[in-house]
Amino acid sequence: MLLAAAGCAFIAGNPPIETSAPSAVDAEGAAAALRLAEADYEQGRFAEAAARGDSLDAAWRQVEPLRALADRALSVAGRALEAQELPGAAADRYGALLARAPAAPLETAILERLVRVLGDTSREPEAVAAILSTPGGLETVGAEGLRRLTSTLTVGELRPLAEAFPPETAGAAVVHAQLARLLVIEGEGDEARRLAARILEGQPAEPERVTADMIAGAETDLGSGGARIGAILPLTGDLSEVGQVLREGIELAVERYRVERPAGFDVELIFLDDASDPENAADLVRSLEGRDVVAIVGPLRAESFAAASRARLNPRLPIVSPTATEVLRPAPASYTLYDAGTRASDVAEELARWTMEELRLPRVAVLEPDGVGLGDAVTAFTRTVREYDGLLVGHERYDPGLTTFQGPIEAIAASEPDVVFAPAASASGVLAVAPQLFYYGLYNVIVIGSEAWAEPAALRRLERFATDHRVIGLATDRVSPGTPWRRFVADYERRYRKTLRDNIMPALAHDATLLVLSALDGARLPIPAALAAYLESGPEIEGVTGRLRPEAGRSIVRRSTEVRMLVDGSPVEADREELLTWLAEVRAAPSPFAPRDSLRVDTLRTESRRRVGATGVR
Repeated sequence: MLLAAAGCAFIAGNPPIETSAPSAVDAEGAAAALRLAEADYEQGRFAEAAARGDSLDAAWRQVEPLRALADRALSVAGRALEAQELPGAAADRYGALLARAPAAPLETAILERLVRVLGDTSREPEAVAAILSTPGGLETVGAEGLRRLTSTLTVGELRPLAEAFPPETAGAAVVHAQLARLLVIEGEGDEARRLAARILEGQPAEPERVTADMIAGAETDLGSGGARIGAILPLTGDLSEVGQVLREGIELAVERYRVERPAGFDVELIFLDDASDPENAADLVRSLEGRDVVAIVGPLRAESFAAASRARLNPRLPIVSPTATEVLRPAPASYTLYDAGTRASDVAEELARWTMEELRLPRVAVLEPDGVGLGDAVTAFTRTVREYDGLLVGHERYDPGLTTFQGPIEAIAASEPDVVFAPAASASGVLAVAPQLFYYGLYNVIVIGSEAWAEPAALRRLERFATDHRVIGLATDRVSPGTPWRRFVADYERRYRKTLRDNIMPALAHDATLLVLSALDGARLPIPAALAAYLESGPEIEGVTGRLRPEAGRSIVRRSTEVRMLVDGSPVEADREELLTWLAEVRAAPSPFAPRDSLRVDTLRTESRRRVGATGVR
C-alpha cells in the first residue's frame, strides 16, 4: 500500500492516520485503504472517517495513478465533517476538491454539496462563484437555484462576481441582471442601463433577457409604465361575500396609489373567480401568468395558497395571500399576511420581553385556554421569560367551552404572581375570562393579554374593572382615533357607502395589495423578478393592519408589536410607573372581598356575577 508520508490536513482533535513511504504504487492496497475510510463513514464513525480521508488525500494527491482515489478520499472527509455539523470545514474540503477538477460524476455531486453547505452558512457569494467557475455548474444547480442564491446578495456582494464573470454566459447573466435590478432600486439608472446592454450582447436566458430589455429600453425615469396585478378571489360560491369585501380592499389600495402616485405606474387589476373551490387555483395562476401580471393577490385559503405557489411557471412571480391562515410549505416569492400562529407567537414574545425588561417583576404565571391554537404563543412567552431568568410560579389551563374557570384561576392566585399572562383567541374568549379573573382573585396582579384583548368587540362590552391596567400587545390599533385603521374605515365607508364595523378582511386585502404596489415602486421595474427581489430585501411598510415586513424564508409577513395598556377602555402607551403605582395601590387597599364588611362583599360579588353574566358566562 502506498502511504507516502506528507503533510496532511486534518481536523483539530482528530489524530492523523500513520503513514509510511513505500517504494512502489500499490493500487489495490490504496483502494482497500479508501474502503476503510468509507466504512468508517457508513458506520457513523465520522471523526475517524474525516481524519482518514484527509490523511489519504494528503498522501495520494501528488501521485498521478492515485489522483482519483485522493479525490474520493477528500470527498469522504468533507461528508464526514458535514455529519459532524462542521459545515465550514466541509466547505473547505469541497472547494479544494472542485479546484482540482475531479471526474464528472464526483464533480457534480461535490458541487451540489458545496452549494448547499455554503448556502446554509450564509456564504452565498462563494456558492454563486463556485457554480459559475465549475464547467456545467449551471446545469448541475439549475437556473432557478442560481437565481434564488443570487437574489439574496447585495450590490456590494454582486459587484465582485460581475467583475469576475462577464455576462456572456447564461449563468453570469443571472448575476448581472440581479445587479442591474438592484442598481435601479438604488437610483443608479445609467449604470443599470449600461449593464443591461452588456447582458443583451451575450446569451441570456429568457428572464434575464426580459429584464435587460426593459432596463435598457427604459426612459430616463424608471418607475413608470403599465403594470398588471392579478387577483384570485371567491367571487361566487360559498365564500363570495368574503371575496367581495376583499375585492373592495384591493380596489381601494389601487385607488389610493393612483391618487398619491400620479406619475407612477399605470396599474391594471385583473380579477379571476375561483368559485370558492381550492382546486381551481392552479389553472387561474397559469391564466394570469399568460396575461403578464407582475404579481398575484390571493388566493384565500392555505391549501389554495400552496397550490398557487406550486403552479407558477415562473417561481419569481410574487403571490401575496391576505388570508391564508398558515404556510403549509414556504415557497419563493410567496407570502401570507394572516399566519395566525406566527402573529400570536410574535406578540407573546414581545410581551414577555417587555414584562421582563420594563416591569422587572419576577413572579410570572400563565393562564392558558385549551384547544384554541395558542400553544405556540404560550411557549414563546414562557421561553422568553426563562431566557430573562424570570420565575414561572404557576401555569394552569382551562376549558373555554365551560362557563366558569374558578379552579384554574384560584390556583393561579394562590401562587401569588405579580404578572399573569392570560391570552385569548378571540373577543368572545376575552369576554368570558376577563371578569372572572377579578371575581376569582386576580384583581391585584398585572394581567398581560393577547391581541384579542384589544378587539373593539371586547372593549365595547367589558366593564372598566375587567380591563383597566391590563397590558396588551397589538399590531393594529382599531380603537384609538387617528390611526391608519380609522383612516381606512373612513375611506372604505365613504367609497362603498356601507358600514365596515370590525371586519378586518378588506384591510388585509388592502395591505396585501400595498405590498405589491410598494414592491413595484421600490423595484421601479414592472417585472415579477424585480418585485420578488425587493420583497426579499425585507422592507418595512406602514399598512392598515400594522407595520409590515415580509420574511422570505418563511413565506410570512411579520408585523411590529406595540405594547399598550388599557385605560378607560382604550389602548394607550404602556407606562411602567403608572402600572406599578396602580399595583401598589390595589395591594395596599383592603381586599374587595374582605370578610370585615359583609355587606360590601355581598354587593361586590352580586355586581361581579351580574357583569360576568352579561358577557354570556354563567
